[in-house]
Amino acid sequence: MLHAAPYRTQAPLAPRLLTASLILLATLVLWSLWSLRRHWTHRLAAEQALLREHAFRQAMENSLQTGLRARDLEGRITYVNPAFCRMVGWPAEELIGRSPPMPYWADELLEETRALHDRILAGKGPLEGFEIKLKRRTGEVFDVLIHEAPLIDARGHHTGWMSSIVDITENKRTEERERQQQQRLQATARLVTMGEMASSLAHELNQPLAAIASYTTGCINLIDSGQRDAAQLKSPLAKCAEQAQRAGRIIHRIYEFARRAEPRAESCDLIAIVDEVLGLIDADARRQQIRILRDLPAELPPLLGDRVLLTQALLNLVRNGMDAMAHMPAERRILTILGKRGDATLRLSIADRGGGIAPEILAHLFEPFRTTKAEGMGMGLNICRSVVEAHRGRLWHEARPDGGCIFNVELPLVDT
Repeated sequence: MLHAAPYRTQAPLAPRLLTASLILLATLVLWSLWSLRRHWTHRLAAEQALLREHAFRQAMENSLQTGLRARDLEGRITYVNPAFCRMVGWPAEELIGRSPPMPYWADELLEETRALHDRILAGKGPLEGFEIKLKRRTGEVFDVLIHEAPLIDARGHHTGWMSSIVDITENKRTEERERQQQQRLQATARLVTMGEMASSLAHELNQPLAAIASYTTGCINLIDSGQRDAAQLKSPLAKCAEQAQRAGRIIHRIYEFARRAEPRAESCDLIAIVDEVLGLIDADARRQQIRILRDLPAELPPLLGDRVLLTQALLNLVRNGMDAMAHMPAERRILTILGKRGDATLRLSIADRGGGIAPEILAHLFEPFRTTKAEGMGMGLNICRSVVEAHRGRLWHEARPDGGCIFNVELPLVDT
């Protein structure tokens, strides 16, 4: 009989640890592969989003009509967008990396442009947008509006300057056409005004001419009668010369007012302008039996502007006041020109005692081609406002409590 009794011995620890390590390592490998796949998926999604964002921004830059240009702190071009390349005519490859002077700088303004470029790099450039002329590759010079801003990187460091550039050549041409059209319209309005005053001016000129003829006839009669004493001829000849000078002043005044000239910025004496207007309107006022009261300070500092245009605006306002009183009783035909000086401005008020302005007209008072006159152009008040605003002033209307209108002109003084 065989009796077997098994004895269990303790398994060694090393194989168990090895097995566990292999299982753990396999688990880690599987987890790493899963994490890597997840990371790769997220990375691909991020890259796709970045590509879409970059393509979107690139499409935005390509569709811009505004030129973009980046420069480093040394003034070298680091970036230009397609709009800027189309604007100047040079491709980006020829512009990036270029240092001043740039090929698109206008030749006649080279020094001025270089000085402005240096001020911008030094941080002393204009805070607002500024206008300058640039040159296309074809040699054509054009106007641009440039805004400069510091270029800051992601770490907050100032790395250069970013420019936005807009071609304003067509705007400049449009402004010039509008200016010339306004100038022609002003000249036409002056001629129409002179046409309306023609009969009065003819009467005004007729007086000195008649006096000259009378004095000349008297001198001829003295000579024919044998009285050739120089002392007797001196007095009528002096009066004849005086009347000739008076006629010459009237003609010169008419010529200066009616002629078409470029607007000029010069020192103007408002009192002299008022006197000139009253000289032009005096014959018409006497014919219509209108009294003109003039109340101005004795001394006024000069205004800076165009004397002819200011005379035209004031003359239009005075004539409007006279026309408003044409059908009023004689005792109400009083036009007052009142001047009052403020701290920095001068206000001139032209007040009439006419019938006033109807409420339905007030809303369109300064609009062009609107008039209550049978033969009017409807441009008088519009031109007046344009002239006043061109001189940095303002023009407005007030109703008089006792009937009539007051047109106020406020202009800045030179010493402001």
